[in-house]
Amino acid sequence: MADAVDRFVAELTRGTPPQVCLVHGDLVLAEPAAERVAAAVAAALGGAPERHRRPASLSPLLQDLRTFSLFASAKALLVVDSAVFADRGAAAELIDDASEVLPVAVEDRPLSGRERQAASRLFQALHLFDLDPQAGAPDRLLGALPVWAFEGGTSRRSRGGRARSKKQAEELRASFAGLLEMARRDGIQGAGEGDLATLADVIRGGLPAGHALILAERSAAADHPVVRLLTERKAVLGVGSVEAAERGGGWEGLDLLATELERQTGVAIAGDALAELAKRTLRQEGDRRGGRESGGIDADSTARFAGEYRKLAHLAAATGKIDRKLVDQSVEDRGEEDVWQLLDAVSAGRSGEALDRLHRLIHGADDPLNARLGFFSLFASFCRQLTAVRGLMRVHRIAAGEGNYARFKDRLAPVLQGEIPGGGKNPLAGLHPFRLHKAYLAACRVPEALVVRLPSDLLDTELQLKGESDEADAALAHLVARVSAAAAGTGRR
Repeated sequence: MADAVDRFVAELTRGTPPQVCLVHGDLVLAEPAAERVAAAVAAALGGAPERHRRPASLSPLLQDLRTFSLFASAKALLVVDSAVFADRGAAAELIDDASEVLPVAVEDRPLSGRERQAASRLFQALHLFDLDPQAGAPDRLLGALPVWAFEGGTSRRSRGGRARSKKQAEELRASFAGLLEMARRDGIQGAGEGDLATLADVIRGGLPAGHALILAERSAAADHPVVRLLTERKAVLGVGSVEAAERGGGWEGLDLLATELERQTGVAIAGDALAELAKRTLRQEGDRRGGRESGGIDADSTARFAGEYRKLAHLAAATGKIDRKLVDQSVEDRGEEDVWQLLDAVSAGRSGEALDRLHRLIHGADDPLNARLGFFSLFASFCRQLTAVRGLMRVHRIAAGEGNYARFKDRLAPVLQGEIPGGGKNPLAGLHPFRLHKAYLAACRVPEALVVRLPSDLLDTELQLKGESDEADAALAHLVARVSAAAAGTGRR
């Protein structure tokens, strides 16, 4: 990352640098990178950067930058985590507001008050994308807006509305042509409002000589209209982030964090220690506990990771390297348990691992009750799949023990997920072949007696979880242990 920051700074300070710059990524990475950029820009202007962290609004700072200073010839602001780019849906919100008056036909009359307000919202959306509402044919101008701007903003969805389909979005786009034409006749201006619009105006119109703004943000979508303005001016640097791995659990991008924190502390970390530290500190945004996934990482947990790394670096200053033993001894486990790896341990018959993961899932959760019930819902689905697989294997006389996934997917999965003799809905229909294969292998090992009892055992456990027992954790652990121990058997019994 250091090389990328150095290259970015070299480009910025060569000639006339852009007056607004954006550094985005995980704040553990983005903030120190932005500090280096701000220091270089401020030095080139002949001053020192002024830091503002999580301001309530960006507009007062932008107004300050637009004003010549009476006391200094240079002014460089570093703003950290303003969240001004957090929702690219600002344009979609404006489009939703404007759509409330549609349809508007082109007629020889002035716009009504509501129509003028709607037209102003439409013009604001166009301004965000650096489009001149007065230039070009309406259909061509509207066609320059991305389709997602017409799919609906967050307010529409929070009220229970669904995102518009692509066809509906295109129909809405076309229906704005009349309003746009009428607005031009009435001389509507549609000046932007709010932080985003003010920032867009600053980027397009510039600041007084010697003034600059550097933003460090945790999120900035490439197709965000204001990010696109900055990208066109070569004033955007992405430094990366940590994300949940798509397969096998774990995290991607840890090496970026480790490299930056080693640069800051002068202390490296061993590979197994890095993995353990991530396991004990990192969580997904929204949490995967109970099977809910978001893909994004909880920003507080990366800050916790960095804080624990710095603590460990201080403890390991004498040796110059953080090892696994030091992490085990010094860092409390507040990380996230991957529910799918827990289910994989059950299906593979690894009882000890399954129980350890179950304990970590529940006792490390912010809401243990929700985590317990969420996992039970997924576990019950898995058990129902076991029962269904065994029944359909019997009906279709499917052989047990096909360990090759490719052959299973081609030969057995279509039979297991096909029509049921005598009609009815197949409970395995729609299940991903990979997860079906896991359930099939477990079903092949589980004794027939357990399969027969499984539905009633699930019901008994559910009743205990929902209030008929003071030992809900013990009841759930007992069932998990029985199923995983049975899945450790060999051969079909």
